[in-house]
Amino acid sequence: MIVNMQRHVELRKLPAASLCNIANILEIDKDWQKIIPFIPKDLQSEHFERKYNYEHMRLIEEHAKNTNRKCAEVLFDEWGTSGRVRPTLGTLMNFLQEAQIYRAVDEIARMLGEPPPPRPDDGPAAAVPINITDLLESVEQRLNAMDSIPSDKLQNSSHDQVACNRTTRPLRDPSDLIKFSETLQSKDIPALSALENYGNKSTAQVENSDLIKFSKSTLASAELPDFKALIPGDKYESTSSKVTEAMSFSKLSMPNMPSSSDFSQYPSQLIDNAILEDKKLVHFEYKELEAITNKFSEVFVDTPKGPVGKIGSGGFGEVYVGTHPKHGILAVKKVRIHFQISCETAMKVFNTEVKSLSHLRHENIVPIFGYSIDSAIPCIVCEYIDGGSLQQKIAAKVLTEGQRIDIMKGTAEGLKYIHHSERPADSEDIEIHSDSLSTRKSYYLHGDVKSANILLTKDCVPKLCDFGLAKQLETTFITTKSMMGTSAYMAPEGFSGTVTQKNDIFSFGIVLLELLTGCKPIVVTNGENINIKNYVEENIENGDISNLLDRVVPKWTKAQSIYSLALRCLEHKNKRPTIDEICDIITHIKKKPGNVFYAQV
Repeated sequence: MIVNMQRHVELRKLPAASLCNIANILEIDKDWQKIIPFIPKDLQSEHFERKYNYEHMRLIEEHAKNTNRKCAEVLFDEWGTSGRVRPTLGTLMNFLQEAQIYRAVDEIARMLGEPPPPRPDDGPAAAVPINITDLLESVEQRLNAMDSIPSDKLQNSSHDQVACNRTTRPLRDPSDLIKFSETLQSKDIPALSALENYGNKSTAQVENSDLIKFSKSTLASAELPDFKALIPGDKYESTSSKVTEAMSFSKLSMPNMPSSSDFSQYPSQLIDNAILEDKKLVHFEYKELEAITNKFSEVFVDTPKGPVGKIGSGGFGEVYVGTHPKHGILAVKKVRIHFQISCETAMKVFNTEVKSLSHLRHENIVPIFGYSIDSAIPCIVCEYIDGGSLQQKIAAKVLTEGQRIDIMKGTAEGLKYIHHSERPADSEDIEIHSDSLSTRKSYYLHGDVKSANILLTKDCVPKLCDFGLAKQLETTFITTKSMMGTSAYMAPEGFSGTVTQKNDIFSFGIVLLELLTGCKPIVVTNGENINIKNYVEENIENGDISNLLDRVVPKWTKAQSIYSLALRCLEHKNKRPTIDEICDIITHIKKKPGNVFYAQV
């Protein structure tokens, strides 16, 4: 009875430490990613639909990094608190078993007081002896078994059978191997030029001497692995589609990836024409940017000629600094393209950010200089903001109350400019089949407002940056992605896919709480991770914020008024103020005398 009760306990109701061992197991080789293809959007639906896609994985990793947590823990928190039917310990165990993560399955079985479920007899998931005596006996038995096999049968044994046996392998005839001399000489090296030109020759034109000589024995097709199962797309669907579906995220993250031979040209093919035709933007050569950043050094150094090296990173790229002989100190963002982020996705973010920054030029927005697209890695080049991020300044405990209010004001003014900026009309906006063109105007939103994306000058003038998720909209934009931006700052409706300018207002409210309390957006208390909004609600006394104020400010005068504004920003979306109202409220707060609050020590 106890086992049944434990199996049906929801993940969200388990003690925080109970899944610690499982999370540790799933962090090895990023095994937490292997169970994501098995998680359905609706646990009760007969029709399987994935709950999470690559963007969710990226956000989980980013949130884990920002909160110093394990990705598996973040996944458990998000999955365990979403949906009408919540996952249980038994649900997790079933999915782990399907993903063949048996170490984690065994750990849950131990928690339940059950014997571990049986494993496959062979393959990677087979049980491995941990007792040295058992291990030696197993090896001895296999060797004895090999000795008893006639040599003719051993030579003719199936390659697939041998490949599955991890401890024995039939000896091959030396003629089956490429023969190298004991001392490698230039004449022994195959003519690679012959391989390069092979496609331009007929079979008859290729001389034997041009090729590496293999033995006469040929590799039967049955001995080759089924590479079709590894290639995404319906065209190459394997009959074992369920296995292929569970193996990787290739269908999500790597559609139509180019071959390595044409990869260097791929980004430039996806550049928006509006960027190429924008005369305000400078096209930098990649080698220029490489030179000024000391080959994109991972180490930051403040040299006599100016700062050089890496200064930050985000979900879609790393940021470096260097001094250009003509344009001065520049911040260079290298767009991240690797096996988990497809070129298409990365270049969409690149195009969005470059176009947005070029069009949105304001005192409280980071100025863009240009871009680089003449290499395999596209870059965005902006003015270097020398005061660090707001996130860093809050953590450093150096901001006065006056500086905090100025930062609130400047950030709000930047958002006001964004929210009132009309999107330039593109040819793609015209609907071919519409009877008349829409006269409704389209405006921007930022999409990822957070303290890390508010840079500060040395005089604490805020500059909004990172417009990779900026959207253009008329009124409401419904996205198929249930997560946009950074989850700790995300409005409730954003998780379900509704994106409006009111999402930015909610995020701004979280930033206000950070400035007031000095806390991170995710507060760690008593071993729990709590969103700052919930933390404040749970610890405030009779609506008085004074007991939670950042102690580095000895005397607060406007705290209660700022807190009232934050509460309005965090309301239901229909009750949140517009950015115009917020600017007016902050201006009024700055002017009027306030009540003095002394930070409690």
